[in-house]
This record gives sequence, C-alpha cells and structure tokens, in this order.
Amino acid sequence: MNLDWHRLKAVVLESDDWGLCAWVPDDRAHRALAALPAFRSEAGLRYGRSTLESAADVIALTELLVGLLGGDGFPPVWQANTIVANPDYDTMAPPLFEFAELPLVEQPAVPARWERPGLWEAIRRAEGEGVWWAELHGLHHLPETAWLTALRRGQDDARRAHEQQSPIGTAVEASGEYDASEPRELRARDLRRAIEVFRVLFGRVPTSFCPPDHRFDDWLEHEAASLGLTTLQGKPEQAGHALPPLRRRWMGLRFPHLGGDRFHLPPRIAFEPCGDPQAPGRRGLEAAHHAAREAWRRGRPAVVSSHRMNYAHLDPAWSAASRRALDTLLERLCADGAVFVTDHELRQLVERHWSVRELGGRGVLLRHYGVPRETLRFAAPADVRGARLSGPHDDPKAELEVADGTAEVRVNLGEYVIEWTRA
Repeated sequence: MNLDWHRLKAVVLESDDWGLCAWVPDDRAHRALAALPAFRSEAGLRYGRSTLESAADVIALTELLVGLLGGDGFPPVWQANTIVANPDYDTMAPPLFEFAELPLVEQPAVPARWERPGLWEAIRRAEGEGVWWAELHGLHHLPETAWLTALRRGQDDARRAHEQQSPIGTAVEASGEYDASEPRELRARDLRRAIEVFRVLFGRVPTSFCPPDHRFDDWLEHEAASLGLTTLQGKPEQAGHALPPLRRRWMGLRFPHLGGDRFHLPPRIAFEPCGDPQAPGRRGLEAAHHAAREAWRRGRPAVVSSHRMNYAHLDPAWSAASRRALDTLLERLCADGAVFVTDHELRQLVERHWSVRELGGRGVLLRHYGVPRETLRFAAPADVRGARLSGPHDDPKAELEVADGTAEVRVNLGEYVIEWTRA
C-alpha cells in the first residue's frame, strides 16, 4: 500500500552548486570579467556575482532552518548538491596548458583565491543540527574537453577568466560535465572519482545524483546506476528533450517513478528569489508555494529547487534578501504542515514506509509510517554500543538494541531522534 502523500505533505529542498568555485572568487574578478559574453547573458546577469559559499553563508542558513519546525516537529533539511573538486589553477600553466589530466584541488581544499576560512566547520555543525545534507552534484561541474580546447586555442574569454581563477566562458556555459559531447571514458572516470572524493569528504557514499544543468544521456544514467547511484534528480528537466512543459507534467503524473533499480524524483519547483525578499514572478514566492500545494493535491511530494547563487553572493545584501524570501516560503510551508525530507528519505518511504537519515555522526532521524512496532533494522557505526531516544518525540515502550553494527528498533508510528551511545 502506498503512503498517503496528500496527507504527509512531504517537501524536498534541493539546492545545486555548493562547493563549486564559480562564478567569481571576488569583486576584482567580476570587474575584470563583467564585459565578457557569458557574463552579459541572461544567466550571467543572474549568476555573475555569485561565488563560493562562506562560513557566514552556511551559518546564516543554519540559523534560519533551525528556527523553523515542520508539521512533524523537526526543522527543514537543506539538501546541498555538492561539487567535490575544483581546477588547480596554479598548475594550469598557459599558454599551452600541457597536462594529460585536468589538475584538481579536492574539497575541503580550494584554489588560492577561493579560500573560505571556517567553511567546513560550519557545514559539520549544520550536519549535526540535522539541517544540512550533502548529495552529489559532480566532480568539478565543467565540460573538461570543451573548456581545455578553448584554453589551448587561446579563446579570449576562456583565457581571461582563467587569469581570474574562474572557469566561466561561452564554451563552459554551452555544455556540462556529463554532457553527451564529452568523451564517455572521461565522464565515467570523473563520475567514479567524484563518488570516491564524496565518500572521503562526508564519510558515506552519495545516495542521490544531480548531473550539472541536467545535461546527461541514457548512457550516463546507466553508468551512474552501475556505480550505485540509482536515485536521480532532474530527469523531468533533462536537457535536449522536446516540449519540456509536457514532459514535466507527464513525469509528474508518474510518481513514484521507478525504472528497475532506478528512482526518479518528481519535477522540480523553481524558487529563485535572486536577492529580492518579495521574490515575485514565476520562480518566486507565491508561485513556489502554490506549486507545492498543487503537488500535494496531486498526491506527490513537492521538490523545491533553489540554487546556491541566491544565498552565496559578493553582495551580502543580496544573500540576506534571498534568505528572507526563503524564510517566508518555509514559514508558509511549515504552517501548512509540511514534512521536510531528503531524496534518500523519500525513496525509503516509497519503498518500505520508513526511513533513516544520519545526523552528523551523533545519531539518526527515524521516520516510521508502516506497521506499528514492527522490527526495523539498519546499520549502526562500528563503535556504537547502544542507543536511546532523544526528543522531541518519545515512545515509553520503545525497544532499541545495537549489536554487531546493526540497530534493531521497535517503536510506534512517528518520527524519532535516535542518539548513539559509545564506549
């Protein structure tokens, strides 16, 4: 039996581009590049002064999120689709750019002009608060072959951007890391490396994948699935298909959209306040709230997409105004009784009616909407010796056991924080 998605009012907050060293590292870079074609484009006018997030950006979002409670008594969780490496500009020597493989700096390290002191400490705190959850966006977000070809041919905008430690130019904007125009061998190699870097960085494998700019083909989707990435974001928005609105509507009607071992998320609801606290327009506040309610009415979760550029910007006032718009949207969704989950939780709820999400190593958030007091089994860290319930919800008759790296839990239906106890 399917869950009653009309009643559950699930919301997934997906946000792309975290960890990406783009568009520009600082104001000096933007002044040098503002006249280039990519920066004068429609996308460039929105994204041109966006930048790598700072500790202050993450802390501000964390404080916003922990100050809200969904219909289940838990705060919203921000699914940060994360880029895990960036070009190593110091070793990319012009004019020939002679190297067999694009040199990269793996997170948490970044290129010199992109340093953000305290960033990863802020992310770890947000994870522990249960409001930050990373998923995989890609290795470096760049169409490597197209970018390096532009650099090696001396393409003016590519060279000038490179001088400012920015990859943005017309060649990059016209393609994507996993676009079909990039060689298959390169895409496969980059995807494998991205998964491994993510595992080291976050201590777990990614459970969901969002190819940059939704540029991917059936081969890439199959390759990702062969590596265990069977939950895919952005399928309804996949680039290169005819009649995008009809495709989105059709795929929305197919929830839950399962294809063998693959799980496709519902169509995204765009929320892009772009520095305006009122966030008007079709990607703004009223439109996003209406679309979320419409998704619930149609019996599916609301997947809200809001890019990093809204909240990490060279102009602090832009970021602050976007956060005010986000706060307003989330307050409205909380008042509606929304329950905030990640892609992975959503898939677990579809497939077995209960889910588990890690809380920064201190424990897990358990959602149980299946059979009351049935035995639920899931992995526990090797050093855990026991477990206890830790508010805001309780079950006096709860039974919790941990042995040999496995937790067994028997509780009534509802949501629980289970904290680990260690020797």
